[in-house]
Amino acid sequence: MVVFWFLLGLLFLGCSDGVYVHTVQTIHDFGQCKDKAGKDQALAFTALLSKVTTLGSKGVVKYDTVLTNVGGAYVPSTGVLTAPHKGIYTISCSLMSNPVNAVHLNIMKNGNALSTLYSASGTYPLAAQTLQLLLEKGDKIWIQNQNTQTAKLHDHNAYNVFSGALITRM
Repeated sequence: MVVFWFLLGLLFLGCSDGVYVHTVQTIHDFGQCKDKAGKDQALAFTALLSKVTTLGSKGVVKYDTVLTNVGGAYVPSTGVLTAPHKGIYTISCSLMSNPVNAVHLNIMKNGNALSTLYSASGTYPLAAQTLQLLLEKGDKIWIQNQNTQTAKLHDHNAYNVFSGALITRM
């Protein structure tokens, strides 16, 4: 099976100006998951928002700039990832609200909220969540406005990101 190991190392260095965070991410594909033709059955996607976006009540975020979509499981027109295999997946989301409003986003699975991200108003705060999930074939994951009022997200291909990868098939 395809195994993705994500090593997320945070190195904090103190300076007189503040604290710096250095992030390192490495991906190793051990090529253990092959189809009948001997090709890897990898799944990985990363998508961003290309512009400032306003979501309606309970609106789904449709990340429109796709950097990676190996396996084609993420559909940008709907904002939904559909698991093509039963397995363990890693799902990540980051959020930056526009200063005019606070925003709550839910990471959703088949209509149920799994986790919430919060970004306050008045500045440009950044929030992020990463989940490791056991998904069944056909499970759907998306990011949704938790609130009944509109939510304005700040972005220009940098801050609001939705990504995921199949760690291993089960």
